[in-house]
Amino acid sequence: MQKYIVITLLLLSTIVQAQEYTYVSDRTFLASSDFLGYTFIPAFIVYPNEYNSEDLEEVPIGVNDFSFGITPSYLYIEGNEIEGVYSINSINPTNYGYIISTINARNPTIQGHLKIILDNYNKASSLIFKMSTNTDEMIFKIAEIPEKVEQKEAAFFTNMDNPAITTNTIWNRTYYPFFRIAEKQQRLRIEDSVKISITMDTIIIKNKKREKIDIEQFITISYKGFDNNGNRINYEQRYEVKGLKERQSRDPKAIIDKYLIEAEVKGLPEKYIYFYLNEKRAVSIIELGSNRFTIRGY
Repeated sequence: MQKYIVITLLLLSTIVQAQEYTYVSDRTFLASSDFLGYTFIPAFIVYPNEYNSEDLEEVPIGVNDFSFGITPSYLYIEGNEIEGVYSINSINPTNYGYIISTINARNPTIQGHLKIILDNYNKASSLIFKMSTNTDEMIFKIAEIPEKVEQKEAAFFTNMDNPAITTNTIWNRTYYPFFRIAEKQQRLRIEDSVKISITMDTIIIKNKKREKIDIEQFITISYKGFDNNGNRINYEQRYEVKGLKERQSRDPKAIIDKYLIEAEVKGLPEKYIYFYLNEKRAVSIIELGSNRFTIRGY
């Protein structure tokens, strides 16, 4: 239990030490709940031309200049005149994406919003923020991922076209997840080296009379976190597998979670680790306790 808590806390600390812009391709948003725990860090602020409203000027901003953190109750904003904590009234889908409506708890007549513009792939491309009833909207743009970064990450992380698996073929595989979803969401970095391995170990015990063959099965999560001095250090936690079950979703529209492999394990308070499979039986999500690790592309 203690080691599991350490894993969770140190993965959270990586966010603080690796502050970077969010990219359009980072996350797919399919429901309002997908925004909870997510922080947008835009790369540009957009100014309209006062003489031509269709002529927009994109001005680069620093990685620490503006951020928009979303929780179930509050919108946390950092950045100059708009910095503050805003009460969330609702999060609703629209024809352009989603709108988070905010309200002043002391004066309900003061209302604002954060519009989240999604592209055709349900990726966030822009943010439009209005602080209060009498202020103008501010436009922020999310950066596209640089080509070199995308190529490097595609070669490292497990992608959505990973091989199909069953309960019989899941063994001796390693997955490098791209994104972590918990109370706070985290885009994993190559230097974090987060990997989840499923192994089947054959142990041969010899004595004078006979050999005994014992097969042990484990799921291991390992990563590079930080110690108290800010130095990189390797962490690992192993869970012995007691059994596997497979289930199929009854929802005919299910795609990324069409199938589920349920691994009963020792040493984890929640007792189970879940592998969600898409319609092609490739792993899309790995759920370990309160953490959901998604494969690159989702």
